[in-house]
Amino acid sequence: MSYQDDLVRLLVDAGALRFGDFTLKAGGKSPFFVNLGDVARGDQLAGLGTLMAAALEQDFPLCNHLFGPAYKGIVMVSAIAQAASLEQRKDLPFFYDRKERKAHGEGGSYVGKTPVDGDRVVVIDDVYSSGGTKVEAVKMLAESFGVTPIGILVAVDRRPRGVALDPSLPPMTSIVDLPFLVDWLARNDPAHVGSVLRFYEEGA
Repeated sequence: MSYQDDLVRLLVDAGALRFGDFTLKAGGKSPFFVNLGDVARGDQLAGLGTLMAAALEQDFPLCNHLFGPAYKGIVMVSAIAQAASLEQRKDLPFFYDRKERKAHGEGGSYVGKTPVDGDRVVVIDDVYSSGGTKVEAVKMLAESFGVTPIGILVAVDRRPRGVALDPSLPPMTSIVDLPFLVDWLARNDPAHVGSVLRFYEEGA
């Protein structure tokens, strides 16, 4: 099995990949929904970190800093950094943003080790749909730190056929995309393959 298979199995086991009738953030309909917030046990989170760290090393080997947009990205960068340290002996500092700026204590809009000029930051998130969250993150990093990320890594790219990556974004990769999910369902859960294939072919 590939680590793509491992990720889908992890999502299914955690209840993070569900099938039904869902309304997306952008307003469209989808026959499936991915919620990394349901990866909420220690062993599942360790597995997710291992898979994401492996994908990061494969796709962005020059990365030396991680950014996780609130909220899902916060947990993900923590898990990836720990997995990279334990399994690759690689030190990956990380930071994340707050939804609201904190005025007391340490204050500010960011938590963690923030980047400096020359750091090769990769943005980590759960899914790519319309790209709005990623566009905001890239803009925020440029305005706050003068840093342009070298890439974006998501667990699941859920774009239908023909939907291009936002041209303002750096290169993006995913562990799983919809063609792979359709293939996985054909092998493991044929009852849902038709609806996901139609979504991929026709869009929301």
